[in-house]
Amino acid sequence: MTADTYRSPSAAELASTAAVTAVTIAAGLGMGRLFAGSSYLVPFVLAALVGHGLSWWGRRRAMSLAATAAATTAALTLVAIWVVLPDTTTYGVPGTGTAEAALRELRQARGLFAEVVAPAPVTDGFLLAGMAGVGMVAFLADWAAFRLESLFEVLLPSFFVVVFTAFLGGGRNRTVPVLLYLLTVAVFLLVHPNWLQRSSLPWLAGRSAGELGWRLQSGLILCGAALLAGALVGSGLAGEEGPSDLWRGRSGERQTTVSPLVDIRGRLVSQTDNEVFSVRSDVRSYWRLTSLDTFDGQIWSSDAQHAAVAGRLPPDPGGEPPGDRVTQEFTIESLSSPWLPAAYRPKRVEGVRGLRYNDQLGSLVGDERTDRGLTYRVVSSLPRLRAEDLRRAGAPVDSPPELVGFTRLPTVAPRVRQLASQVTAFSSSPYEKALALQSFFRQGFTYDLSARPGHDGRALEAFLFRERRGYCEQFAGAFAVMARSVGLPTRVAVGFTSGELGADGRYHVRGLNAHAWPEVYLAGSGWVAFEPTPGRGAPGASYTGVPEAQASPDNPTTATTAAPASTIPPTPTTVPVPAEDAAAPTAESNPEKDSALGRLAKAIPVLAVLALAPAVVPLAKRARRRRRRSQATTAHDRVLVAWTEAAESLAQAGAPRRADETLSEHAARAISATGLPAPAAAAVTALAGAATAASYQAGPVEGGMATTASAAASEVEEALKDSASRPERLRRALDPRPLRSR
Repeated sequence: MTADTYRSPSAAELASTAAVTAVTIAAGLGMGRLFAGSSYLVPFVLAALVGHGLSWWGRRRAMSLAATAAATTAALTLVAIWVVLPDTTTYGVPGTGTAEAALRELRQARGLFAEVVAPAPVTDGFLLAGMAGVGMVAFLADWAAFRLESLFEVLLPSFFVVVFTAFLGGGRNRTVPVLLYLLTVAVFLLVHPNWLQRSSLPWLAGRSAGELGWRLQSGLILCGAALLAGALVGSGLAGEEGPSDLWRGRSGERQTTVSPLVDIRGRLVSQTDNEVFSVRSDVRSYWRLTSLDTFDGQIWSSDAQHAAVAGRLPPDPGGEPPGDRVTQEFTIESLSSPWLPAAYRPKRVEGVRGLRYNDQLGSLVGDERTDRGLTYRVVSSLPRLRAEDLRRAGAPVDSPPELVGFTRLPTVAPRVRQLASQVTAFSSSPYEKALALQSFFRQGFTYDLSARPGHDGRALEAFLFRERRGYCEQFAGAFAVMARSVGLPTRVAVGFTSGELGADGRYHVRGLNAHAWPEVYLAGSGWVAFEPTPGRGAPGASYTGVPEAQASPDNPTTATTAAPASTIPPTPTTVPVPAEDAAAPTAESNPEKDSALGRLAKAIPVLAVLALAPAVVPLAKRARRRRRRSQATTAHDRVLVAWTEAAESLAQAGAPRRADETLSEHAARAISATGLPAPAAAAVTALAGAATAASYQAGPVEGGMATTASAAASEVEEALKDSASRPERLRRALDPRPLRSR
């Protein structure tokens, strides 16, 4: 709609605005498949409402497209800041600190995107980027719907969001988002043509009733098809687990963990001082969430079955050493995690509904999300581990068969395995091998939050042989890979360091306390934690020879540590580190490449549909023209069909009919706008007169008038085609907008 034809919104326009807004909201809500939490809901809905609301306001004020875009961008920016970064403003007014915080969060989100696999944490950076994306979808959809007066083009922005979400979200939670999106699309396709009809090519003189019936019939068919397609697509794409097997579902009780290391990195890099939870405990401990047992060459994850328990937990497989019973009382503030923090090893849990436990990973989940206000009690048995006992322990020959999975590795660069063998060459027991690896990482490596993320083969080699700097997830992941390569059953634990003891007698754990560390299975002692990260040390872990240490608001974000003072006789770990290999890459398996090929394979069906779409549009146009002409059985109908086809060609050439124009006025303006030659100009003028006469004259239309009208329409179409360039002809051929008319 242009400024010179602006008018107050009608009921049809308001209904169309509401329908297209619902489509955008449905696409935005569908992005929930990408996130582990639900805190994205309100921001994304607000972004959709602001985008469509400002676009509607701009149309009411007859503002230009550029002015509306500027106003919408400003409003979206303010809303995003107020929702995501309110602490950086002064009474709601953004400042330089706001811009710096936003850029920092967006850079962090870009780094996470390179490695994240859904469900990802809802970080501030993802919220800012997501709100910008939803707002852009809203603006583009409104532009296409009401300024370009289109139908199918309106759905393209939200469709690409849905496709993007489908690729990244995998098979989780597909049914409801697909159904919701298709239903809103069906409603839009039913409602919006009623508004378009006020400026569309007319079906005059007694045709309105039939047209309304046709639209209602088509709308009912679309709604039914949307429901059927949603049910089929949703159930067909949901995978083995199906739509009900969500992480909170009770049917399969399976908790698929796509690396919480991503959330750990987000908390660390942001160095947030916000309290995550507090715990009252007699002793300090690492508060453990879960552990990761699977490394696919790119990221650590787990796919674990959690069994329902009544409160008392089963013993760990393979036995446990003697321990001290410790009681903890947790109060969650802002964790937003499926796992319950606890000191390892938990024995009893009270105050959690639907409690479930996995003894292989040592992780607890419940029916309640760990959001603000959740309080529960845990009794744990903290093992009393001594270096001399661990040193005497041999290989776990009688360990459970499940431990086999904790030594599996994908293809690893030979020099990584060689380095692990060199580091542990002087070690005579599994404990000494683990200790040697720990000492290796604590000498000459630097703790650095600005290090690039990633765990794949290239990132691992860069970390070990070139950069030698990173944060806890790199240290824990690299330790686990090297430990497994020398035969040690190893997993990566994720949780938090102990936090700061407050005056209230509780340990207050903040985002900056997020941590990851490796655990090695040692016969007779079970899973034993080690600490390869410089500047960190677990409480009560004297067997590691590492003093207790953790991050605090006053500590720097980087630290370089030399070999720690230790009460344990040192294990020789001086190993020559191979220089960066300058040779050409070998033909080894590249997990990154394999993953890219896998994603491409999944994308082929969608790409094929998109590739075939250009061929479908011209065929659909031809079929529609044949159907329309075959239904025009009288001279009256043939005249109106001829005008409709000519007017469609004029609209594609840039001269659509305006709402306040008669057919003759439209013809006169189109002649000037398109530069039609004299014969074609005379033909369109005569055709407009014939269509007007056919619409209003009382008697029947003569057959000669219908023949002349058809010839005039053909002459106009040919003239417009001859005057267009090749790219313009292609664009018109692929333009689906004429398909919106009957």
